[in-house]
Formats: sequence, structure tokens, C-alpha cells
Amino acid sequence: MIPSDIRLYTWVDVEEVLLRKQKQNEWPNGLVWARTYWDGLTMGIRPGTQAEAHDWLSEIYDPRFRNNYIILESVDENQRILPIWWEETEEDPPTPRLTPSLSRPGVLFPPSENVEPPAIMPSDFPPVVAFHSFKGGVGRTTHAIALAKALTAKKQTVLLVDGDLEAPGISWLFERRLPYPPVSFADLLALVHGDESPHYETAIQLVSDRLQNALIDGIFILPSFRSTSGFTSLEIRPEHLIQGSKNAFILTDILARLGKYLGVNVVLVDLPAGLSELATGLILDPRVYRIFVTTLSGQSIAGTARVLELIGERSPSTREEDPFPALIFSQVPEDKKFTDWVIEPEQQLLEAAKTFIEDNGDILRVITPFADSLLVLPPTWEEVMSKLERSGIVDAVSPLLDWLPSPSGASIPESLPSLSLKYQRQQIKELAEKLVYAETAQIDNFWATIPLKQLASDHRRQLPITVVVGAKGSGKTYTFMQIIRRQNWEKFVQETGETVTNNALIAPILSSNNLEDNAKKIVENVQRETAKILMFSHPKSSNDIRDYIRQNQTGKLHEGQWRECWLDVIAWGVGFKPEEAGAGRKLTDHLFKNKQQLIVVIDGLEDLFQNFDNDENQQKALRALLQEVPEWLAQQPGRPLGIIIFVRRDIVLAAVRQNAAQMMARYQPYALKWNRQEALRLVVWVTKKALPDFNINLDKLPNMSEEEITDTLVPLWGKKLGSEKSKEARSVQFVLAALSDFNGQIQSRDLVRFLKIAADKSMNDTRWQDRILIPKAIRDALPECSKEKIKEIQTENTALKKIFAKLQKLADANRKIPFSREAAQLSTEEIKTLLDNGVVIQEKDDYYMPEIFRYGLNFGLIGRARPRVLSLARRAAGQSS
Repeated sequence: MIPSDIRLYTWVDVEEVLLRKQKQNEWPNGLVWARTYWDGLTMGIRPGTQAEAHDWLSEIYDPRFRNNYIILESVDENQRILPIWWEETEEDPPTPRLTPSLSRPGVLFPPSENVEPPAIMPSDFPPVVAFHSFKGGVGRTTHAIALAKALTAKKQTVLLVDGDLEAPGISWLFERRLPYPPVSFADLLALVHGDESPHYETAIQLVSDRLQNALIDGIFILPSFRSTSGFTSLEIRPEHLIQGSKNAFILTDILARLGKYLGVNVVLVDLPAGLSELATGLILDPRVYRIFVTTLSGQSIAGTARVLELIGERSPSTREEDPFPALIFSQVPEDKKFTDWVIEPEQQLLEAAKTFIEDNGDILRVITPFADSLLVLPPTWEEVMSKLERSGIVDAVSPLLDWLPSPSGASIPESLPSLSLKYQRQQIKELAEKLVYAETAQIDNFWATIPLKQLASDHRRQLPITVVVGAKGSGKTYTFMQIIRRQNWEKFVQETGETVTNNALIAPILSSNNLEDNAKKIVENVQRETAKILMFSHPKSSNDIRDYIRQNQTGKLHEGQWRECWLDVIAWGVGFKPEEAGAGRKLTDHLFKNKQQLIVVIDGLEDLFQNFDNDENQQKALRALLQEVPEWLAQQPGRPLGIIIFVRRDIVLAAVRQNAAQMMARYQPYALKWNRQEALRLVVWVTKKALPDFNINLDKLPNMSEEEITDTLVPLWGKKLGSEKSKEARSVQFVLAALSDFNGQIQSRDLVRFLKIAADKSMNDTRWQDRILIPKAIRDALPECSKEKIKEIQTENTALKKIFAKLQKLADANRKIPFSREAAQLSTEEIKTLLDNGVVIQEKDDYYMPEIFRYGLNFGLIGRARPRVLSLARRAAGQSS
């Protein structure tokens, strides 16, 4: 049947039907080729297969097919037809090759997966970067110049080519600075067209020689023409070179060779706007670093989407070395950067590009600000550069520097050349394994995160009376153990890099039930040592304290009674008047009179109050501990007794029903939350502790920028999840996005567990010699990390446990991402719980799940959908900002 959107007016429409069948891989086996023209349709077929081909044509051109012709659109009195001719042949169809053209091929051959790509660019050739836009006026030329400036700021040299032969932009900017350019892009095309030397060396050498006189601020300028009078007289065009050469991608090759002759690091080409044959020689070359510039206007987005679809149809990136394109959203108001203004268009473009973006790949997206000063560019190069720097666009395009391969001659820094990779992997695995569970207490040092530094800095003179909030896996028990190991506040504060004027003793009162024997002994020893120094008798054990609190849970105490209960527990836990009622009130007086200072530390509340979400007595007990005890202690003269309480966020929200947000805000500086930079600093710290010779000074780590930390971690996991020139995602971005929930939270336990598993899975690899953790191991570590996280959540979060159990019981067909609320059989309240906890994100009527949850809940992907790790992480970041 003829597609509904096609009308057979001419042979072009007849050919369109064949083209669609070719794309859909629906050609009969006996059809070798097909050729259409105004005088007929000729079918090249294998001997004896005419009947099969005849039936196929009858089906696809129904109801306009006849035995030897196809009926075209006509008026009744003048019927028009297209004859059909049959030609038997024994020839094999040629191996198809990519051709940079938007025009139809003269002959249609059967669809083939073995499309011959262009030759891989030699490693010593500079990358060719092409700027393209569907519409003019979106800032394409401006951004090409901005990237050139950003590159030269990094001491790289650039060849900047004005490839817009219809409406030159760069050429105008240099007219005053370079009024008589020595050579032009038009000259290069004409010289190459008539050059018979191997690889056009004669022409390229001549142009390279002349360009030595066109070097400005580290940029070689190749204008479109040598004078404005030449704009209308272009005899040799890019398509002429392509048509007359055996190399369909000659344009890329000659520009790369010219760049090599000049010794530049990057070749930048500003292309004409629209779907022009002037641009296709580069934008359909999968080796080219293609940058598509668009505003947020509907026409510009729709046109850019169509360009990406054409790339997917005609020139997909199939090799690891072929880079994915990049997108620049230009002229975006500052207050719209992380809103649906950008998110929706971005998703539209990613959808258009899905045919050639594989799993874990991602298109780099850059947002540049609206700058009214650049709406009309000044006439001189110097003024343009000055305005560009002030606009912020040069800084905004800096992520493109990481997207491009390192300059020729540069190399990824070695990690520890004196040690074998297997040894390095083993050391990281062993240390990370010890860190995964703080309950083992095998590690006696810690990384001083910003919250811990703030906790220490804010309490250099006064004792801390604070609640430290954190999710399971955020490091509560680990931090609890590190604090009590120091036995006094002065030592702990000093190890965070701060100074302190008090040496208050530290005593654990309650600890996690899950502590292993070694950790329990540490807790007991510190408890006894502190009691001994204070000259108190035998402290009450954690087990006895827990039993006492459980007994009181049946008595229906009010908050005031629970406060007294907690104060007594604190006194008994340090050995002061054990079993005596009212000991807690007397303890502070005793400490004050004897000029003693004490800090008690509490952890493991989730073990003691397992029904906190619906048991009113437990909620009162927790409310008294979290609110009334700190308030009472803060009022004591001299504040001789401090307290640090480690607690989960969901417990706080359940227990403190009124003013919970106010309380959380009060202690927010000390909350155990891991942002991107702190997560990366933790990775560096773990690596340095495992490998003392790792090239990083931990003293400088707190002040390093994210970019500097990222560079430091290249020896650990490479720049990308593949070779540096591959189209794979950047390692840092992928790891952080894959381990984060949709609230932008990443837990330290997940990160450390990931390092342990990835190191283990990298152990016996011999291929990757430039990094410790290999790409496959990084990807393969995610399922195990996710499964362990789900298990842990199900032990701590009752609400999520019930929903997770429901999701795990779904039929396989319903456990697919994206999913609808109805397919997942979830109530509105259950979906809200998942959204609040960062387990899902909503996109129209569909819901997506981050990788750290998806694997553990055994959710697959619909069809050939790819895990949108980075794009969904960006959407989540935008919604939470």
C-alpha cells in the first residue's frame, strides 16, 4: 500500500516509496537495484525472480500498480503512467559507502548494514570542528569565535575557517584587521580541485605557507574569499570536490591536513545555515566534531531536530572513535537556564538523535546566556573579542574543551607507573571494602567533608549541641565511629584542619546494633576510659540503655518525662549515679562545678525505634531527644555538656511534626549530604589512602575546583568511558549521574561500594593501560550497587519498602522504563513518595528511574530505549534548583 502522505505525481514520488522500503529493510531478496527517472522505473533483478519482484511492487504500489506500469496522478481525460522495465543481472550490488549529500542517489541498492565509513583520521591530525545552525541569527559565528578564544586561552592554536560561502560572517570581522588576506577558503577549494599530487599536498602546502601571514592572537584566519567582490563568483564549490573525488569526505581530509601542516591543535569551521549542500560535506562526516547552535524558538529547535534525524539516517556514528555531536542553546536568559524552557527542547533534540546514540552515550549540551551587546557585532576583531569575554560566552563554552580530544602530543597522566595496575586495583578494592561498612571499624581516619569542617569550626570554643541528619549510607555511623575514636573534641577538630580551645571528653551513649565485635570493643573502651577520667563508676552499657528505653515506650510518657528519661540515660551512660532517677539534671551541675566538659554521642536510633512512622510513643521519645534535650542543654550555665545526635532524615520528619523544616534548617550546615564536589573529593581521598604515591596533595584538595579534581581523577577512570577520542560519556559525569537519585543526592556508601566493585571487575584487564578502573567495570558495577542499595533501603524506610515490594511483584511487561502510574499499579500517594525520595522523575505522563534504583528493582527499558543517565540527571538538577 502506498503511504498515506505520498501522492504519485512524478517519478520522484515513485522513488520515495522505494526509499522508504529501503530504510525499513523491506526489499525482496531477488532485487539487486532500482533506478527511477522521468521515463520509467527499471528493476535490476536476479534471473528467475521477476514474479517475486512483480508481487512486491504490486503490494507496495497498491492500488496504482498494473502489470507493466504505475498510474500517476492525472485528470480523467489524460491518464499519466510510469512504465516498468525488468533487467536480469548477475552482478552483486556494491558495498555502499557514506556519502555527504542530501540529494537522492541515482540508483537504489538493497539495504545493507555493512556501510563503508570514511577512513579513520590519523591520530596526529587535529580534530575538525564544524559549527552549524538550522537558522541564521542564532549566534553560530559568535560561538565559533568564542570557542577559538577559549582554546587559545589554554595555549592551543586554532585554524578558523569561514566556510559560509553564501553569507560570510567571520570574513567581515577581519576585514579591517586583515584587509588583504593572503589566501581564502575559496582558493583552497580551487587549488585542491586542480591538484593531482598525492593527498593534494601541493595545494595544501601552498595555502599553509600563505596562512603564516594570517595568524592573529593564536588563530590562523582562513576567510571565505580574499575580497568582498568574490562573494558572488564561486566557481569551485565544496560539492564539486566531493563529486570529482573518490574520497567522499575530501573536505574533512583537506582541512585536517591543512591543520596538520600549520601545526594547530584544532580546526574550527563556521558553516552556512540550513540544509545546504555547502555544509553536508562536514555535518554528514561521522568523524567531525559537530556543534549545532540553536535558540529556544520552535522553528530553530524543530529544524535542528530534523538535522539530527538526517544524521541518524545518513551518517550515524558507528565507531568508538566517531564523536557524538554537541548542542549549544544560545541566547538563554539567566533565570531560564534550568527550567522547562531548556529541558523540553533538549528532550526533543535527544529524541531526534536517539537513532545514533547508543547506551550510556550522551550529547554534550551547553547553555550560553543572552547578551544584548552581541545582537549587533562591532566591525572590528578587537571589539568583538572584548565583548565576547565580557558577555560570559567564552566561559560558557568551556565544557567543549573537555569534549574535544587533548592537544596533539598531550597524554593522559600516568597514575603510578612504578606499580602494576593489578596491584593498584587490589589496593583500592581492599580499602573501599573496609570503608563500605563503618560497622567493622577497620579504618581509623576520615575525609573532613564540608559539614564536618563546619561542625568543628562552629564549635571551637562552645561544645556542640547538634543533630546531624543523614540518609542511610551517608556516613552517619562512620562519622560516629571517627568522632569517638578521638576520645576528645580537640583531637577530632584538629583532624578536620581547624583549631580548638577546649579538650572536652567524648562518650558514646547509644550505638548501632550492627556494629561488629571490633567496633563494639572500641565503643565500650571509649565509654569506660571517659568514665574513668571523669572519676565516675561503671557506665551503663548500650544494651542496658536500650532495654530501659524500650520499657519506657510502654508507659505512654509525655515529652517532658521523656526528656528526663534521656538526661538520666546520658548520665548513666557515662557512669554518673547509675540507676538513680534525676541523675541527668545533677550531671551538668557536677561537670560545671568540677570544670569538666563532656560531649555525648548518640547513633543507632533506627534500631531502637523501628515503628517511628506510626507509633505515637516512639515519636514522643524521639521528639524529646531531638528537640527538648538539646534545648535544655543549651540553657545550662557554662554549657559543660554537649551532645551530637546522628539521625535519619525520615525519622526527623516523622517525629517532629511541627516546625520540622525549621529544625532541619537550623542544623543544615552539619547535615551529611554529598554534593558533586564533595563526592569527587571523597573519591580522591580514597584513592590517595589506597595508593599513597598517587599524584595529589590532600592539603590542597579542599580548595580545588571541580575541574581540577576531574583532571586529577583521569588516571583513576580515564577521561571518558572509552578512549579519549571515543563518543562515550565522560567518566566523572557518568559515575555521579548513575549513582545519584533524582534529588541530586549521592550517598558515600554507594560511591565507596562502586569503587570496590569496579576495582574488583578491573582486576585482570590487560587492554586498558592508561587507567585503573576500566569502562566495562564501571558500567558493570552499577547493577550490584543498585541491588545492595535497594536491600538497605528496605531495612530502613518502611514507606519505600512497601512500594518497592509492590514494584518487584509487577509482571515483567510492566517493569519497564518509562512507565505510567497505572501500569505500575501505584496510587497517587505512592507516586508522591517515590518523587519525594528521588526514586522517580516525571516527564509528562511517564516516569523514569535513576540507574541506582532501576537495576535493584529489576526494571528494564522499553524497546531499544537507552538509559538516559546524563540527560535525566540534568532534568532532575533543573527541577531541584
